Amino acid sequence: MFPAFTSTAKSTIFIAGVLLIALTTAGVAGGLILALSPLLMTLLMMFVITRDGYSRIGWRTIGITRLGLRWWPTTLLVTAGVSALTYAAAIAFRVAETTAIAATAWPNLASLCLTGVILAFAEEIGWRGYLHAQLRERTAVVKSSIIIGVVWVCWHLPYILFTTYYHTDGNRTVVLILFSCSACAFSILFGLLRERSGSLWVAVLAHAGHNVAFAWIAAEFVNTSNPVLVNEYLAGDTGLFVLIGTVASATFLLMRRSHIKPRPRACTAA
Repeated sequence: MFPAFTSTAKSTIFIAGVLLIALTTAGVAGGLILALSPLLMTLLMMFVITRDGYSRIGWRTIGITRLGLRWWPTTLLVTAGVSALTYAAAIAFRVAETTAIAATAWPNLASLCLTGVILAFAEEIGWRGYLHAQLRERTAVVKSSIIIGVVWVCWHLPYILFTTYYHTDGNRTVVLILFSCSACAFSILFGLLRERSGSLWVAVLAHAGHNVAFAWIAAEFVNTSNPVLVNEYLAGDTGLFVLIGTVASATFLLMRRSHIKPRPRACTAA
């Protein structure tokens, strides 16, 4: 319909749309519509608002045509590996202990991997795919990632504040601070991995790797008498140890990377 939109206009429309969906559907179907909203907005932008989705270059721009296989080990190390280290730290500080592995642990892992990749793709095609590509036309990778991180936090807020599905335990202020800082750190880390690899799938793997690792380890390997301390404040999804590990990983990538400048992107004509 409007293929002449600038990258700024496209990113603004995308952000407004995805936040509106999150605000109005957080409690619908257990949050499923919210979870799919980055994918839905990407499809809307690519096929309805612009016609970028009708050309190969449109999909290449968001990184979906490249696997980035050589970045997969590093990606798992700085996401799933960090999650494992956070629980190891909790055990070292004697606020948690290991538990016997149940027979269902491995089938549970397979199930988590399947659902984790699907849900991570539904988010990342919007965040590190479409929105990243639009913002990178005008801003450097770290600034783009911080903007995406702030949007990402705002997108999660209705799910956290208005439902009982996500981060319901612990002091609400402490949890929100840890969550917001960790989400922005994740956004920088995922953005750098996406940038260095040129692949959306690396960002999907990063997101899924973190989610699967912390959920599986917490459920199958770790026992604690203080689950709020361990799973909300220290380890888990966005605890302090997770924040420290993610910041360290992002800092390492920043120190190792060559200078990445804002780059213009080829536009597709209708």
